Amino acid sequence: MIRTSLTDETQFLYLHRYLYGGATTFTAHLMHMLSKLGRNNIVLRVCKTSETKLRDFGYGLNYMNISKNVLSDIDHPFIVIFKDKFLPVLGSLNRKTKGSSPTVMVIHDYRDISDRVLPFITDYKLITMRKSVQNFLKVKYGLNSDFMYHPFYPYPVIIKKSRSRAVSISRISFEKNIDIILAANKMLDDDLSVMIYGCPSRIYVHKTLGSAKAEFNKCYFGMFQKSFSALTDILSQAKFVVDLSILKHDGGGTQYTFLEAIHNKCALILHRKWLENKDLNPSYRDFREGYNCFAVDNAKELADLIRRDQDTMKIVENASKLLNRHINSTWSNLLHP
Repeated sequence: MIRTSLTDETQFLYLHRYLYGGATTFTAHLMHMLSKLGRNNIVLRVCKTSETKLRDFGYGLNYMNISKNVLSDIDHPFIVIFKDKFLPVLGSLNRKTKGSSPTVMVIHDYRDISDRVLPFITDYKLITMRKSVQNFLKVKYGLNSDFMYHPFYPYPVIIKKSRSRAVSISRISFEKNIDIILAANKMLDDDLSVMIYGCPSRIYVHKTLGSAKAEFNKCYFGMFQKSFSALTDILSQAKFVVDLSILKHDGGGTQYTFLEAIHNKCALILHRKWLENKDLNPSYRDFREGYNCFAVDNAKELADLIRRDQDTMKIVENASKLLNRHINSTWSNLLHP
């Protein structure tokens, strides 16, 4: 059971099967940011049965498994991530007494919301972290949401003067276009090829990377430990961080791979389609090619860019201007006093 002494505080619910990816990184940055204010930093994960022991969430945090039966003990829920499989949880939270503060739900992806979900979240306070997602929810479902910048905890970093490698630290899945990176690596000498880290989607590796499996195995270095020190150890050797994400109904703003790269003084190489999101007002496009990032459309452009080994100092300096708004974001205002 959840300790009674915690029921008057905000409780953080992680409604997703997997403990990796952008939502996990978001939760880690949020909790560390709030811990500086003396807030509870235990993540609650809804499972079949409740436990009293704490488990390792990564990034120096703990989580506890709870059952749906104890949700009535939570007076001020804050949903850090929600996936459709956890729809019954929303129903349980909705049975709370009237007059309580609204449930906060963070929307990471337009796919987090569906027609099935809508009836349960009419009274929720929805938070989006990219304007493109906020716009989609309004146009598609008529949902209002508050836009907030990704929270960012400025952990200590290792800054090395000599950097030469390009790395990828995103999930290895369809929307990340790792196949473009592999095609570029075939054109590059081994000492210039992009080093790939991250959690792989087995379906993507099998179906999309199947013909390039040998190339993938050569440049894939596995999943890194979920800690800020492990992450900065990887990025300390990187001149470039390559993230070629193209997300439907999304783009233009920040992701944690971008923010981690900026914090660790690496130059970003993004897909040009992320920058040129046609559904997004140009004033909300955070990244501009040649100013605070590099951009490519295909493998040849990526290989040529890495091979040129051009100076990145100004790109990194301009990108760093984005970080303060994330470090100083006001997520604490969403918590119950």
